Amino acid sequence: MDARGSKRKKGAAPEVADFYRLGKEMQNRVGSSIGAFSSEDRRFREFFGCGAAIALVLWNRLLEHDALPDGGMIMHLLWALHFMNAYPKQDAGSATAGGSGGALDPKTWRKYLWPFVEAIAYLEQFVVVFENRKVHRRNYNDCLLSVDGVDCKIPNHGPAFASHKFAGKSALRYELAIDIEKGDLSWIHGPFPAGNWPDINIFRHALKWQLDEYERVEADDGYRGDVKIKCPGNFTNPAENLRMQGLVRSRHETFNGRMKQWDILSVQYRHDLSTHGTVFRAIAVITQLSIHNGEPLFPVEYKDP
Repeated sequence: MDARGSKRKKGAAPEVADFYRLGKEMQNRVGSSIGAFSSEDRRFREFFGCGAAIALVLWNRLLEHDALPDGGMIMHLLWALHFMNAYPKQDAGSATAGGSGGALDPKTWRKYLWPFVEAIAYLEQFVVVFENRKVHRRNYNDCLLSVDGVDCKIPNHGPAFASHKFAGKSALRYELAIDIEKGDLSWIHGPFPAGNWPDINIFRHALKWQLDEYERVEADDGYRGDVKIKCPGNFTNPAENLRMQGLVRSRHETFNGRMKQWDILSVQYRHDLSTHGTVFRAIAVITQLSIHNGEPLFPVEYKDP
């Protein structure tokens, strides 16, 4: 099968090797053979933000949910992954996408890039499932989720967007919830103007009302003051819980860190802010797919007395 030309469900199913081969074209390594797995995977990850095996899983999920953009091919998916990972400006991005064949017309690059970002974000409803926090549980704690806010840099938009995490510079804020027992992403909410929306207000905006009657969440002390939140600073919190709670928060920060490995979320966003939520969700989907396909977060033992 010519992986560059694979569309919908026609032809043989693509394999990881197809992604390596097409990735080599974008890296101008056409003349070299596919090397050892470890070195090939490292190069692919550095260029596209995830491993080739995860890119294949992503491609198959797009097919499964009939979400592949019209005329979409594997190479176009790689354009979108590279764009989010490296966040190049237009000329650099279209030149890189052309690989060994020379620079692309920027219009062609944009024509396929954004529909693929949108298609990946569309998978959120199938990949990030809130009710899964109650499925196949081993322990029955009243805290099923850890919650934290993530800020992403944007151009100056005034005090309403001022983030304390970026010394008052503007940011968009998202709320993420991680399944404590299974380590899966269970919830995404946002974006919000970071200055006008403290973490606890975002929690009270939606997630609080989605929890079961006696269910609570684990969070840091920025969320202190709500009966639905358990955090280290609560005066009723036993001292012996602090280490366990710290591990839960550390694991959550590990997920946040994986999100921020993509340059488009770690540097100042240059595109229309209305598209930021789509990009954030696309990367969240990829990160969760990686967790379910061989790259889990570290496990934590949690018991809520």
